[in-house]
Amino acid sequence: MQILAGALAPTLAPPGSTDAMSDLEYLQKMYDAGAKDYFDILAVHAYGWSSPADEPPAPNRINFRRAELLRDSMIRNGDAKRVMITEGGWNDHPRWTKAVRPAERIENTLRAYDICRQWDWLDACVMWAFRYPFPAQTYQDYFTFVTPGFDAKPIYYEVQKYAAR
Repeated sequence: MQILAGALAPTLAPPGSTDAMSDLEYLQKMYDAGAKDYFDILAVHAYGWSSPADEPPAPNRINFRRAELLRDSMIRNGDAKRVMITEGGWNDHPRWTKAVRPAERIENTLRAYDICRQWDWLDACVMWAFRYPFPAQTYQDYFTFVTPGFDAKPIYYEVQKYAAR
């Protein structure tokens, strides 16, 4: 059995915020508290928001490659364990401020898979979400690859072609 450390969601909360904590700060506090010996794999959420997949990571930016900053923190703490992206991707809602156009979502997703193949420390990259059982009636519906009725969206077909290569 492998124990995954709770999936860290990307957060830009400033130090001392009463509402949230930066995922980078949270991970460091986990190590400071001795968590290193109590998990086998770090689970991470890697959302791109409106940034391209290739955009370099930075502590003040949420993008797909932010996962690299978490990995860097692991190494600084003497931890060379594996990582899994348990949620990630882009949203193509036409009115959500953090969304991209459908073609950009496809391009970013395929490029993200290429990036993940280069990360020798990554065990899995799971894009959010394959399907919801019913419409959420929110921007969340625009993360899916198929509709609640299993009708495939264009991104589904492009990922299918990518996987067949």
